Amino acid sequence: MEDAGTVPAKHRIVALDHIRGLAVFGILAVNAIAFAQPMDVYSNPALSPVALSPQDLTLWTVVEVFFREKFVTTFTLLFGVSVFLVGRDEAASPWRMPLFRRLLWLAVFGLIHGALIWHGDILLSYAVTGFIFWPWRNMAPRVLIGWGLFLFLAGAAIVLVPTITVADGTAPQAVDIDSVVAAMRGNFWDSLGGNFTEWATTILPELIDFLPTTLGLMMIGAGLFRLGFYHGERSPRLHLMLIAMAVVGLIAIAFQAWQSVSAHFPFPQAFGLYQIANTVLCLPVALGYAAILILAGRSVAGRVLLYPLACAGRMAFTNYLTQSLIMTAIFYGGRGSHPPHFGEVNDAGLLPYVLAIWAGQLVASTVWMSIFRYGPFEWVWRCLTYKRWMPLR
Repeated sequence: MEDAGTVPAKHRIVALDHIRGLAVFGILAVNAIAFAQPMDVYSNPALSPVALSPQDLTLWTVVEVFFREKFVTTFTLLFGVSVFLVGRDEAASPWRMPLFRRLLWLAVFGLIHGALIWHGDILLSYAVTGFIFWPWRNMAPRVLIGWGLFLFLAGAAIVLVPTITVADGTAPQAVDIDSVVAAMRGNFWDSLGGNFTEWATTILPELIDFLPTTLGLMMIGAGLFRLGFYHGERSPRLHLMLIAMAVVGLIAIAFQAWQSVSAHFPFPQAFGLYQIANTVLCLPVALGYAAILILAGRSVAGRVLLYPLACAGRMAFTNYLTQSLIMTAIFYGGRGSHPPHFGEVNDAGLLPYVLAIWAGQLVASTVWMSIFRYGPFEWVWRCLTYKRWMPLR
Protein backbone atom coordinates (compact mmCIF):
# COMPACT_ATOMS: atom_id res chain seq x y z
CA MET A 1 0.00 0.00 0.00
CA GLU A 2 1.16 3.54 -0.70
CA ASP A 3 1.88 5.46 2.46
CA ALA A 4 -1.37 7.28 3.22
CA GLY A 5 0.68 10.23 4.40
CA THR A 6 2.40 10.74 1.07
CA VAL A 7 -0.20 9.77 -1.54
CA PRO A 8 -0.01 12.34 -4.37
CA ALA A 9 -3.04 14.54 -4.89
CA LYS A 10 -3.56 13.06 -8.39
CA HIS A 11 -4.23 9.65 -6.80
CA ARG A 12 -6.94 10.95 -4.48
CA ILE A 13 -10.55 9.87 -4.94
CA VAL A 14 -11.92 13.36 -5.56
CA ALA A 15 -15.53 12.35 -4.82
CA LEU A 16 -14.51 11.70 -1.21
CA ASP A 17 -13.20 15.26 -0.94
CA HIS A 18 -16.40 16.68 -2.46
CA ILE A 19 -18.58 14.71 -0.05
CA ARG A 20 -16.41 15.49 2.97
CA GLY A 21 -16.44 19.20 2.12
CA LEU A 22 -20.23 19.27 1.88
CA ALA A 23 -20.47 17.34 5.15
CA VAL A 24 -18.29 19.73 7.16
CA PHE A 25 -20.42 22.69 6.04
CA GLY A 26 -23.67 20.81 6.65
CA ILE A 27 -22.58 19.91 10.17
CA LEU A 28 -22.02 23.61 10.96
CA ALA A 29 -25.60 24.38 9.90
CA VAL A 30 -26.83 21.78 12.38
CA ASN A 31 -24.43 22.62 15.21
CA ALA A 32 -24.90 26.40 15.04
CA ILE A 33 -27.84 26.43 17.47
CA ALA A 34 -25.88 24.25 19.91
CA PHE A 35 -23.08 26.84 19.92
CA ALA A 36 -25.49 29.72 20.49
CA GLN A 37 -27.98 28.16 22.93
CA PRO A 38 -28.04 25.51 25.67
CA MET A 39 -27.96 21.97 24.29
CA ASP A 40 -31.54 21.44 25.47
CA VAL A 41 -32.64 24.10 22.96
CA TYR A 42 -30.89 22.12 20.23
CA SER A 43 -33.17 19.22 21.13
CA ASN A 44 -36.31 21.28 21.75
CA PRO A 45 -36.50 24.80 20.21
CA ALA A 46 -39.49 25.62 22.41
CA LEU A 47 -37.09 25.87 25.38
CA SER A 48 -35.23 28.83 23.85
CA PRO A 49 -35.04 31.89 26.13
CA VAL A 50 -35.75 33.97 23.01
CA ALA A 51 -39.24 33.81 21.51
CA LEU A 52 -39.36 31.85 18.26
CA SER A 53 -40.25 33.99 15.24
CA PRO A 54 -41.84 32.67 12.02
CA GLN A 55 -38.41 33.02 10.41
CA ASP A 56 -36.86 30.89 13.18
CA LEU A 57 -39.42 28.16 12.59
CA THR A 58 -38.79 28.27 8.86
CA LEU A 59 -35.03 27.97 9.30
CA TRP A 60 -35.47 25.22 11.91
CA THR A 61 -37.57 23.27 9.40
CA VAL A 62 -34.98 23.70 6.64
CA VAL A 63 -32.20 22.47 8.93
CA GLU A 64 -34.33 19.62 10.27
CA VAL A 65 -35.30 18.38 6.81
CA PHE A 66 -32.15 18.90 4.75
CA PHE A 67 -29.29 18.95 7.27
CA ARG A 68 -29.89 17.35 10.66
CA GLU A 69 -28.55 13.77 10.90
CA LYS A 70 -27.65 13.67 7.19
CA PHE A 71 -24.18 15.15 7.40
CA VAL A 72 -23.00 13.52 10.61
CA THR A 73 -24.14 10.30 8.90
CA THR A 74 -22.05 11.25 5.86
CA PHE A 75 -18.99 12.03 7.98
CA THR A 76 -19.31 8.72 9.84
CA LEU A 77 -19.57 6.75 6.61
CA LEU A 78 -16.39 8.43 5.37
CA PHE A 79 -14.58 7.82 8.64
CA GLY A 80 -15.17 4.11 8.10
CA VAL A 81 -13.54 4.52 4.69
CA SER A 82 -10.50 6.21 6.25
CA VAL A 83 -10.09 3.48 8.90
CA PHE A 84 -10.06 0.89 6.11
CA LEU A 85 -7.61 2.83 3.93
CA VAL A 86 -5.10 3.53 6.69
CA GLY A 87 -5.25 0.07 8.25
CA ARG A 88 -6.08 -2.31 5.41
CA ASP A 89 -2.61 -3.86 5.05
CA GLU A 90 -1.48 -3.80 8.67
CA ALA A 91 -0.47 -7.17 10.05
CA ALA A 92 1.99 -6.48 12.89
CA SER A 93 1.16 -5.69 16.50
CA PRO A 94 -1.70 -3.18 16.39
CA TRP A 95 -0.17 -0.71 18.81
CA ARG A 96 2.85 -0.32 16.52
CA MET A 97 0.75 0.52 13.49
CA PRO A 98 -0.13 3.95 12.04
CA LEU A 99 -3.85 3.30 12.46
CA PHE A 100 -3.41 2.80 16.21
CA ARG A 101 -1.54 6.10 16.54
CA ARG A 102 -4.03 7.83 14.24
CA LEU A 103 -6.97 6.84 16.43
CA LEU A 104 -5.09 7.46 19.66
CA TRP A 105 -4.19 11.02 18.67
CA LEU A 106 -7.73 11.61 17.42
CA ALA A 107 -8.95 10.67 20.91
CA VAL A 108 -6.52 13.20 22.39
CA PHE A 109 -7.79 15.91 20.02
CA GLY A 110 -11.35 14.94 20.92
CA LEU A 111 -10.71 15.19 24.66
CA ILE A 112 -9.16 18.65 24.27
CA HIS A 113 -11.86 19.85 21.89
CA GLY A 114 -14.74 18.55 23.99
CA ALA A 115 -13.52 19.50 27.45
CA LEU A 116 -11.92 22.85 26.68
CA ILE A 117 -13.51 24.24 23.51
CA TRP A 118 -16.97 22.85 22.70
CA HIS A 119 -18.84 20.05 24.44
CA GLY A 120 -20.55 18.86 21.23
CA ASP A 121 -17.33 17.16 20.03
CA ILE A 122 -17.64 14.01 17.91
CA LEU A 123 -13.93 13.21 17.50
CA LEU A 124 -13.64 11.16 20.69
CA SER A 125 -16.63 9.07 19.64
CA TYR A 126 -15.01 8.41 16.27
CA ALA A 127 -11.73 7.39 17.88
CA VAL A 128 -13.36 4.99 20.36
CA THR A 129 -15.62 3.47 17.71
CA GLY A 130 -12.69 3.27 15.29
CA PHE A 131 -10.84 1.00 17.71
CA ILE A 132 -13.90 -1.26 17.88
CA PHE A 133 -14.26 -1.25 14.08
CA TRP A 134 -10.59 -2.09 13.58
CA PRO A 135 -10.94 -5.93 13.62
CA TRP A 136 -13.83 -5.72 11.12
CA ARG A 137 -12.19 -3.49 8.54
CA ASN A 138 -10.99 -6.23 6.13
CA MET A 139 -14.13 -8.35 6.15
CA ALA A 140 -16.06 -8.91 2.92
CA PRO A 141 -17.91 -5.77 1.77
CA ARG A 142 -21.36 -7.36 1.87
CA VAL A 143 -20.70 -8.67 5.38
CA LEU A 144 -19.72 -5.17 6.47
CA ILE A 145 -22.83 -3.65 4.90
CA GLY A 146 -25.14 -6.33 6.34
CA TRP A 147 -23.84 -6.01 9.88
CA GLY A 148 -23.66 -2.24 9.48
CA LEU A 149 -27.34 -2.00 8.56
CA PHE A 150 -28.26 -4.21 11.51
CA LEU A 151 -26.28 -2.06 13.96
CA PHE A 152 -27.59 1.16 12.41
CA LEU A 153 -31.21 0.07 12.88
CA ALA A 154 -30.48 -1.29 16.36
CA GLY A 155 -28.93 2.06 17.29
CA ALA A 156 -31.98 3.89 15.99
CA ALA A 157 -34.18 1.69 18.18
CA ILE A 158 -32.00 2.37 21.23
CA VAL A 159 -32.41 6.11 20.72
CA LEU A 160 -36.11 6.16 19.79
CA VAL A 161 -37.85 3.41 21.74
CA PRO A 162 -37.41 4.85 25.26
CA THR A 163 -39.06 8.10 24.17
CA ILE A 164 -41.75 6.48 22.05
CA THR A 165 -42.83 4.34 25.01
CA VAL A 166 -43.12 7.31 27.38
CA ALA A 167 -46.76 7.95 28.28
CA ASP A 168 -48.29 10.79 26.27
CA GLY A 169 -48.22 14.10 28.11
CA THR A 170 -45.47 13.15 30.54
CA ALA A 171 -43.39 16.27 31.07
CA PRO A 172 -39.60 16.06 30.71
CA GLN A 173 -37.40 16.95 33.63
CA ALA A 174 -37.31 20.71 34.15
CA VAL A 175 -34.25 22.39 32.67
CA ASP A 176 -32.80 25.55 34.18
CA ILE A 177 -32.04 27.33 30.92
CA ASP A 178 -31.40 30.67 32.61
CA SER A 179 -28.56 29.34 34.77
CA VAL A 180 -26.86 27.76 31.74
CA VAL A 181 -27.11 31.04 29.81
CA ALA A 182 -25.73 33.00 32.76
CA ALA A 183 -22.73 30.67 33.09
CA MET A 184 -21.89 30.72 29.39
CA ARG A 185 -22.20 34.52 29.24
CA GLY A 186 -19.88 34.98 32.21
CA ASN A 187 -16.10 35.38 32.09
CA PHE A 188 -13.70 32.92 30.48
CA TRP A 189 -13.56 30.62 33.51
CA ASP A 190 -17.35 30.63 33.85
CA SER A 191 -17.86 29.55 30.24
CA LEU A 192 -15.01 27.05 30.46
CA GLY A 193 -16.57 25.51 33.56
CA GLY A 194 -20.02 25.46 32.00
CA ASN A 195 -18.71 23.78 28.86
CA PHE A 196 -16.71 21.21 30.86
CA THR A 197 -19.69 20.36 33.05
CA GLU A 198 -21.91 19.79 30.00
CA TRP A 199 -19.24 17.65 28.34
CA ALA A 200 -18.43 15.61 31.46
CA THR A 201 -22.08 14.80 32.19
CA THR A 202 -23.01 13.81 28.64
CA ILE A 203 -19.95 12.24 27.02
CA LEU A 204 -20.26 8.74 28.51
CA PRO A 205 -24.01 8.32 27.85
CA GLU A 206 -23.51 9.59 24.29
CA LEU A 207 -20.61 7.19 23.66
CA ILE A 208 -22.75 4.28 24.85
CA ASP A 209 -26.06 5.26 23.26
CA PHE A 210 -24.68 6.13 19.82
CA LEU A 211 -22.01 3.43 19.60
CA PRO A 212 -24.14 0.95 17.59
CA THR A 213 -25.19 3.63 15.09
CA THR A 214 -21.66 5.00 14.68
CA LEU A 215 -20.12 1.55 14.32
CA GLY A 216 -22.80 0.48 11.85
CA LEU A 217 -22.27 3.53 9.66
CA MET A 218 -18.49 3.04 9.65
CA MET A 219 -19.03 -0.54 8.46
CA ILE A 220 -21.44 0.56 5.74
CA GLY A 221 -19.04 3.27 4.56
CA ALA A 222 -16.11 0.87 4.30
CA GLY A 223 -18.26 -1.73 2.56
CA LEU A 224 -19.58 0.75 -0.01
CA PHE A 225 -16.06 2.01 -0.67
CA ARG A 226 -14.81 -1.50 -1.37
CA LEU A 227 -17.72 -2.07 -3.76
CA GLY A 228 -16.63 0.98 -5.76
CA PHE A 229 -19.48 3.32 -4.83
CA TYR A 230 -17.29 6.28 -3.87
CA HIS A 231 -14.97 5.73 -6.84
CA GLY A 232 -17.84 6.41 -9.22
CA GLU A 233 -17.40 2.93 -10.67
CA ARG A 234 -21.00 1.85 -10.20
CA SER A 235 -23.71 2.27 -12.81
CA PRO A 236 -25.32 5.72 -13.03
CA ARG A 237 -28.60 3.88 -12.58
CA LEU A 238 -27.59 3.03 -9.00
CA HIS A 239 -26.81 6.67 -8.26
CA LEU A 240 -30.11 7.83 -9.76
CA MET A 241 -31.96 5.23 -7.69
CA LEU A 242 -30.27 6.51 -4.52
CA ILE A 243 -31.20 10.08 -5.42
CA ALA A 244 -34.83 9.02 -5.91
CA MET A 245 -34.80 7.26 -2.52
CA ALA A 246 -33.37 10.42 -0.95
CA VAL A 247 -36.22 12.50 -2.38
CA VAL A 248 -38.79 10.11 -0.89
CA GLY A 249 -36.94 10.21 2.43
CA LEU A 250 -36.88 14.00 2.46
CA ILE A 251 -40.64 14.13 1.88
CA ALA A 252 -41.25 11.83 4.86
CA ILE A 253 -38.87 13.85 7.05
CA ALA A 254 -40.54 17.10 5.97
CA PHE A 255 -43.93 15.73 7.00
CA GLN A 256 -42.69 14.87 10.48
CA ALA A 257 -40.97 18.25 10.81
CA TRP A 258 -44.29 19.90 9.94
CA GLN A 259 -45.95 17.81 12.66
CA SER A 260 -43.43 19.02 15.24
CA VAL A 261 -43.79 22.68 14.32
CA SER A 262 -47.60 22.52 14.11
CA ALA A 263 -47.81 20.96 17.58
CA HIS A 264 -45.07 23.31 18.91
CA PHE A 265 -42.58 20.53 19.67
CA PRO A 266 -44.66 18.42 22.06
CA PHE A 267 -43.10 15.98 24.46
CA PRO A 268 -42.61 13.08 23.88
CA GLN A 269 -43.64 13.07 20.21
CA ALA A 270 -41.00 15.58 19.09
CA PHE A 271 -38.30 13.28 20.50
CA GLY A 272 -39.79 9.96 19.44
CA LEU A 273 -42.60 9.52 16.94
CA TYR A 274 -41.80 12.70 15.04
CA GLN A 275 -38.11 11.75 14.78
CA ILE A 276 -38.55 8.28 13.33
CA ALA A 277 -38.22 9.42 9.71
CA ASN A 278 -35.12 11.54 10.33
CA THR A 279 -33.40 8.91 12.45
CA VAL A 280 -33.96 6.05 10.01
CA LEU A 281 -34.03 7.80 6.64
CA CYS A 282 -30.93 9.95 7.22
CA LEU A 283 -28.87 7.13 5.70
CA PRO A 284 -30.58 6.94 2.27
CA VAL A 285 -30.72 10.75 2.14
CA ALA A 286 -26.98 10.98 2.90
CA LEU A 287 -26.24 8.43 0.18
CA GLY A 288 -28.45 10.39 -2.21
CA TYR A 289 -26.46 13.55 -1.51
CA ALA A 290 -23.25 11.59 -2.13
CA ALA A 291 -24.64 10.20 -5.38
CA ILE A 292 -25.36 13.72 -6.66
CA LEU A 293 -21.77 14.80 -6.01
CA ILE A 294 -20.34 11.61 -7.52
CA LEU A 295 -22.34 12.11 -10.72
CA ALA A 296 -21.45 15.82 -10.85
CA GLY A 297 -17.76 15.04 -10.40
CA ARG A 298 -17.70 12.79 -13.46
CA SER A 299 -17.66 15.81 -15.79
CA VAL A 300 -14.85 18.33 -16.21
CA ALA A 301 -17.25 21.21 -15.60
CA GLY A 302 -18.49 19.56 -12.42
CA ARG A 303 -14.98 19.04 -11.09
CA VAL A 304 -14.10 22.67 -11.82
CA LEU A 305 -17.22 23.99 -10.07
CA LEU A 306 -16.70 21.66 -7.11
CA TYR A 307 -12.97 22.37 -6.74
CA PRO A 308 -13.36 24.79 -3.77
CA LEU A 309 -15.57 22.19 -2.07
CA ALA A 310 -12.90 19.54 -2.64
CA CYS A 311 -10.32 21.83 -1.02
CA ALA A 312 -12.61 22.31 1.98
CA GLY A 313 -12.99 18.53 2.17
CA ARG A 314 -9.24 17.98 2.16
CA MET A 315 -9.12 20.36 5.14
CA ALA A 316 -12.25 19.01 6.85
CA PHE A 317 -10.49 18.37 10.18
CA THR A 318 -9.08 21.90 10.26
CA ASN A 319 -12.39 23.42 9.16
CA TYR A 320 -14.33 21.47 11.80
CA LEU A 321 -12.07 22.63 14.62
CA THR A 322 -11.93 26.19 13.27
CA GLN A 323 -15.73 26.36 13.23
CA SER A 324 -15.72 25.55 16.94
CA LEU A 325 -13.11 28.22 17.68
CA ILE A 326 -15.00 30.89 15.72
CA MET A 327 -18.46 30.09 17.07
CA THR A 328 -17.37 29.83 20.70
CA ALA A 329 -15.45 33.10 20.34
CA ILE A 330 -18.70 34.74 19.27
CA PHE A 331 -21.07 33.13 21.77
CA TYR A 332 -19.04 32.07 24.83
CA GLY A 333 -17.99 34.51 27.54
CA GLY A 334 -14.33 35.49 27.72
CA ARG A 335 -13.42 34.07 24.31
CA GLY A 336 -13.62 37.10 22.05
CA SER A 337 -16.98 38.81 21.62
CA HIS A 338 -17.88 41.53 24.14
CA PRO A 339 -20.52 40.98 25.23
CA PRO A 340 -20.95 37.31 24.29
CA HIS A 341 -24.14 36.44 22.40
CA PHE A 342 -24.97 33.10 24.01
CA GLY A 343 -28.72 32.65 24.49
CA GLU A 344 -29.62 35.65 22.30
CA VAL A 345 -30.36 34.23 18.84
CA ASN A 346 -32.27 31.35 17.31
CA ASP A 347 -31.97 29.72 13.88
CA ALA A 348 -32.79 32.74 11.72
CA GLY A 349 -30.30 34.94 13.57
CA LEU A 350 -27.59 32.32 13.10
CA LEU A 351 -27.91 32.22 9.32
CA PRO A 352 -25.52 35.16 8.65
CA TYR A 353 -22.84 33.55 10.86
CA VAL A 354 -23.16 30.20 9.08
CA LEU A 355 -23.07 31.73 5.60
CA ALA A 356 -20.05 33.88 6.48
CA ILE A 357 -18.10 30.89 7.81
CA TRP A 358 -19.01 28.81 4.76
CA ALA A 359 -17.78 31.54 2.41
CA GLY A 360 -14.64 32.22 4.43
CA GLN A 361 -13.67 28.56 4.66
CA LEU A 362 -14.29 27.94 0.97
CA VAL A 363 -11.93 30.80 0.06
CA ALA A 364 -9.34 30.00 2.75
CA SER A 365 -9.31 26.29 1.90
CA THR A 366 -8.88 26.95 -1.82
CA VAL A 367 -5.98 29.33 -1.22
CA TRP A 368 -4.32 27.10 1.37
CA MET A 369 -4.54 23.93 -0.73
CA SER A 370 -3.03 25.75 -3.72
CA ILE A 371 0.15 26.08 -1.65
CA PHE A 372 0.19 23.16 0.79
CA ARG A 373 -0.46 19.42 0.64
CA TYR A 374 -2.54 19.27 3.82
CA GLY A 375 -4.53 21.51 6.11
CA PRO A 376 -2.70 22.64 9.28
CA PHE A 377 -4.37 20.19 11.67
CA GLU A 378 -4.30 17.42 9.04
CA TRP A 379 -0.54 17.90 8.76
CA VAL A 380 0.00 17.75 12.53
CA TRP A 381 -2.19 14.63 12.74
CA ARG A 382 -0.22 12.92 9.94
CA CYS A 383 3.12 13.77 11.53
CA LEU A 384 1.96 12.26 14.82
CA THR A 385 0.50 9.23 13.03
CA TYR A 386 3.63 8.37 11.03
CA LYS A 387 6.15 9.62 13.64
CA ARG A 388 8.04 11.80 11.16
CA TRP A 389 7.84 15.22 9.59
CA MET A 390 5.60 14.96 6.56
CA PRO A 391 6.22 17.17 3.49
CA LEU A 392 3.86 20.13 3.63
CA ARG A 393 4.64 22.38 0.66
